[in-house]
Amino acid sequence: MEVAIVASIASSLATAYYTKVNSDQQKKAIKKANRTAAENARLQDEQAKLALVEQQRKNRNLLRQQQAAYKANLGALGTTNKSGTGQTYLNALQREHDIEDKYLLNQAKISSEALLNSLGNTTSTNLLRLNSLNAESKLNSLNSLGNITGSLSRTMIK
Repeated sequence: MEVAIVASIASSLATAYYTKVNSDQQKKAIKKANRTAAENARLQDEQAKLALVEQQRKNRNLLRQQQAAYKANLGALGTTNKSGTGQTYLNALQREHDIEDKYLLNQAKISSEALLNSLGNTTSTNLLRLNSLNAESKLNSLNSLGNITGSLSRTMIK
């Protein structure tokens, strides 16, 4: 009879140990997933910023080319770009460039905020999983302790 009780206690302890090991592994995996998600978000944000800078550079170069070509055309016609239609056209090119630049900046801001929201959602989900694992681990520990206590109390009663 006492062998059965010892076996029951050993089984409860083994179950508690393996539950704890499994829980620790899951917690490590969740923490690693949070670190990975944060690093991925950082890299994506950095890549988006680099792409924005490159697009802005291309747009500035295009503006300069358009302005130089128009000034060259005006010069070939013997007119000036300092006033009148020539200046109006150059101002329009600059405004168009500024509008495009604002649009690119807004898109980059929206993209960055989306990344932060996604990271926040991932972190929150992982935090909920971690809390659930902690609660489950405590419950399993209490159940194992209850099984051991029950086995010991049965021994004392007999």
